[in-house]
Amino acid sequence: MPARRYRHDYLSRRRVLALTGVAGATALAGCSGDENGDADDLLGGDHDEVEVDYPENYDDEMNQVVPSGAVNPFDDEHIFNPYHHAWNPGDAQETLFEYLTIFHTGEGEFIPRVAENWEIDDDLHTRVEISDEYGWSDGTPVTAADFVTALRLEGYMQMGIQEYVDPDTGIRTDGDYAFEIEPRDEYTDLEEELWLNQWIEALLDVSEAQYGRFIEEFEDADSEEEREAIQEDVIGFEPSWNEALFSGPFAFVEANEEFADQIPNPHHPIAQDWNFYLRHGEYEGEEGLHAGEVDWEHNDPTIEDLPDKYDEPPVSFSGQSLAIIFGRDDEYIRDYPEVRQAIAYAVDMPTLVDVASPGTPVDTYSTGIDYGYAEHFVHDDVLDAMPNYAPEDTDTAQVLLEDVGFTLEDDEWHTPDGDLWTLNFPVGDWFDTQSEMIFNNLAEFGIDVDYFLDEMPTWQSEVEPDLDFDLTVHLDYGMARQYHAHADIYEEMYNPDRGVLTERTLFDEVVEVPEVGNPDGDTVEIDIPDALDGLATAQSDEEAMDHATDLAWMHNQLLPAAVIHPWSEHYWVNAGEWNFDLDSDAWLTSNRITHYLLEHGLSPE
Repeated sequence: MPARRYRHDYLSRRRVLALTGVAGATALAGCSGDENGDADDLLGGDHDEVEVDYPENYDDEMNQVVPSGAVNPFDDEHIFNPYHHAWNPGDAQETLFEYLTIFHTGEGEFIPRVAENWEIDDDLHTRVEISDEYGWSDGTPVTAADFVTALRLEGYMQMGIQEYVDPDTGIRTDGDYAFEIEPRDEYTDLEEELWLNQWIEALLDVSEAQYGRFIEEFEDADSEEEREAIQEDVIGFEPSWNEALFSGPFAFVEANEEFADQIPNPHHPIAQDWNFYLRHGEYEGEEGLHAGEVDWEHNDPTIEDLPDKYDEPPVSFSGQSLAIIFGRDDEYIRDYPEVRQAIAYAVDMPTLVDVASPGTPVDTYSTGIDYGYAEHFVHDDVLDAMPNYAPEDTDTAQVLLEDVGFTLEDDEWHTPDGDLWTLNFPVGDWFDTQSEMIFNNLAEFGIDVDYFLDEMPTWQSEVEPDLDFDLTVHLDYGMARQYHAHADIYEEMYNPDRGVLTERTLFDEVVEVPEVGNPDGDTVEIDIPDALDGLATAQSDEEAMDHATDLAWMHNQLLPAAVIHPWSEHYWVNAGEWNFDLDSDAWLTSNRITHYLLEHGLSPE
């Protein structure tokens, strides 16, 4: 089968903006709906406020302050529709909504949450049974119809699953507390873990009650134009914080200009027993830390002289990753992997991580597979043999450049043609600290760098789509929330914006690298599409690991500076007042902070 059939078709953010008629990436922070008001009328006029049963005097028992002013949804700052471009829940998402399962990063397997078990037959036809103990914040039971609605809507909205599953026929309920999901006929030979990763960590952030009408409309649509009109309506749907249903352990019950409060969801099987309340926004950031009133906070190395309680270890959550990304305009970066390796060796990644995200592990592999689970997919001996580009090694970098024909004159590098080597390094301002450190490292090494920062919306709209850079720094999401080697490597190769086998071509689909596991060995060929296809259809764990190992080695040799490591996702926990077992590594079992808190005791002592 041709590997290219695995090319995913996503409803990109630019496509979302086009559907709603919003111009420019600056609209990402704003709100918009259908000009004719149709989105507001989808549920019969104004949405009803959701009634949540909670103690009237709960604020007298407030015992937690969260410094997340940006989470406050007052005045519709956040529209509680995951497809709306004003939905940016940040820290709140994983407390408000529940998962079907979550991934155990230590064991490389999925842990049930709402799901109780699942069975998969030889053709990947899957039946999932869910718990009958979960409820929405208004008391309505969470049922299989909710998950079917969420998964089908993801397909109709072209978020990726539609590539493998027909949303019209491939997802259906089997009673109130079970559903079935099956792949399209041409995908019945997918590798089982890759199949699971398409849907099994579904986040239940839409309900049948509020989104079921869209499913009915998609079912009745007869043309692409009609489907696009429905997509536009979905994107324009605008439920506020007090109109949305929440399936997770917390629900919003009050929001005003000063703060927003969450209480335990009284219909969540674990949270319903808590006497615990979250207040967002009363103290923000550094003010809250210095006041000693904040229990969770992003780990910020610039804040000093904090109260003693913040000396306790942090609970870590890694949900994003950072990468150095190469462009193709510079012929030496484009044509010589040795040049990309030299740039990687010239950067002091451990110091960068220690300054920007202290306590974060540094990726020692550079495999293109998320560092947190690369060991599940790559043979140990090959991992051990991979060059580690993270520590600064300017001696090796110099040898690599000189072997290509570069010369170092008066502490400045010149190209093989004798020109001063100058690199274009534009960066979005989310990464000012990281990029400045990279710039300083390269400048000290003698590379002339034209470095400048843009506001992120400007960068995303003007620089990123045009690939107008020799190197840049950005979040390397890859498919880090789909825990599989195929998803990660595919994104590195074929992502529409920055995949190196698309408009940003840095090498051919068939490449030559040193033999796998031996950086000093003779060269071998790796056919990237064939290896991806083999990984996607592997019939055993060993076969899947063989293909993933080849692809990881290829990435290590050819894209050494796409170093992936967790980015700034650390929360301080006031461990002195909470019953966390800090001597345990239990928090490492999942990159879902809320799952850890649910399973290991979220309560003050």
